[in-house]
Amino acid sequence: MEDVTIRRGTIEDSEAFAYLMADLGYPTTSEEMRERLTYLLQDPAYVCFAACHSHEVIGMIGLMKNYFFERNGTYIQILLLTVSEHYRGNGIGKALVEYAEEWAIGQGCTAVVLQIGKQQHALHSFYRNINYDDTGLRFIKVLLS
Repeated sequence: MEDVTIRRGTIEDSEAFAYLMADLGYPTTSEEMRERLTYLLQDPAYVCFAACHSHEVIGMIGLMKNYFFERNGTYIQILLLTVSEHYRGNGIGKALVEYAEEWAIGQGCTAVVLQIGKQQHALHSFYRNINYDDTGLRFIKVLLS
């Protein structure tokens, strides 16, 4: 899609990010998103980027830089990727991932990792189509709810 720019996300994006979170299936108020961003954006390990069309935020990607335990070096983990339902299928998600990859290279990271629910088949296809390998299975045990 033409006329899409990607920039670093800011606290001022709280309302737009809350809308995107809700669109993804995680109902979030602007105030909740502002609280999250207040903490996340102060931590140098976290960063987010916003995709904008005509000054409207239409997508976001949230990243965390981390250290490998099993070898030397760092990697970026994609914690969140979402595009407004009205703009899906236009290459915006791919553009956000590519932007994150370039940013990660600039940070000296050697890999990008992410986790996807096993029921999210469309996302499996999305990541395979942009050359990500399916290398494992995620396990989780909720301790507090």
